[in-house]
Amino acid sequence: MPVPLQRDPDLTRAVLTHWFGTRSDEIGAVELGPVTVPEEAGFSGEILLFDAEWTEAGTRRWQALAVRVAPTGHRVFPEDFWDGQVRLLKLLGDTGLPVPRVLWDEPSAEYLGAPFLVMERVDGQVPADLPSYHRQGWLAELPPADRAAVWNGGVDALAAVHRLDPKETGADFLDRPEFGPTGSGQLLRHFTHHLDFYGVADDNTTADAALRWLHAHVPDDEGSTSLLWGDARIGNIIYVGTRPSALLDWEMAALGPAEADLAWYLHMDRHLSEGIGACRLTGLPGRAETVARWEERTGRTARHLPYHEVFAAYRFCVITARVARLLDESGILPPGTNFPLHRNATALLGRVLEENGSAAPSRGYGPALQRPRTA
Repeated sequence: MPVPLQRDPDLTRAVLTHWFGTRSDEIGAVELGPVTVPEEAGFSGEILLFDAEWTEAGTRRWQALAVRVAPTGHRVFPEDFWDGQVRLLKLLGDTGLPVPRVLWDEPSAEYLGAPFLVMERVDGQVPADLPSYHRQGWLAELPPADRAAVWNGGVDALAAVHRLDPKETGADFLDRPEFGPTGSGQLLRHFTHHLDFYGVADDNTTADAALRWLHAHVPDDEGSTSLLWGDARIGNIIYVGTRPSALLDWEMAALGPAEADLAWYLHMDRHLSEGIGACRLTGLPGRAETVARWEERTGRTARHLPYHEVFAAYRFCVITARVARLLDESGILPPGTNFPLHRNATALLGRVLEENGSAAPSRGYGPALQRPRTA
């Protein structure tokens, strides 16, 4: 679901043209095409797309560009991590990882009301969240073997992230020692430090039970620390055919056990199928096959994956509470709309807890999880 384009496209084009003019010593006069937004843009970030043409070193150059604007009014996450994202994207661009290439960044809010990045635009297709790619869209139209290739390409890209050495790449600045040693405990303490911001209802007994379970089962033998993409899912990958071309949305990046990313990758797909009552697309590899492929590509054995799956389900439940409130306050949805995102996330969290031996209460928040439809 895209952030609504609340700025005038023609005025935005004029402002960006002026901004490019401030860099005329680098690239000369720039001509911009119409400004649009991508259909697949996420709710937490504003993306502006346009073509630009300029003369550089005597040669006329054309470039498809994307501007990502730092979140202001529609902020899903509690911390201002913009500078960290910019820094991380620049670092990752030197690793060979498929991330959008940063051409320029503007740290001030003078031009667009917030800092922004100018990146090379990566064309391709992104599996959609709404409607779920399990129900319709280009992925659903592919034959099963190509669907498997899309999924496995995402797993391989995730493994490539986890093979990076955070210290060697300079990503060790993501550590948060004020929340304890690097690892699952640090991730849990950092996330729960901001629960008031997310605004989970006091009567969400499922979320309460999950938090108690997580505190009681923090692993203490996790192995090496990895760079975590954070929002690792095929819905944050631009594909050209079945091949990943760019990994997007690093605002949840952190350091910790790589299994946290793997669990998020699995859970987000589960939410978009079972969690909303949709049948999972045939051809997509299942949990065991996915874990085996990730282990092969990373050269490590997945540890404590059930813990990380509960943590993924809990985090998504909490984050959807914030998203639901933003949707209501923004007016994107008509008043009185029964948008089931948070209810479905809570129900799926309850199921994940039950699978891991927790006596999670089934009462206290919303109806039971819908079963997948067979037709």
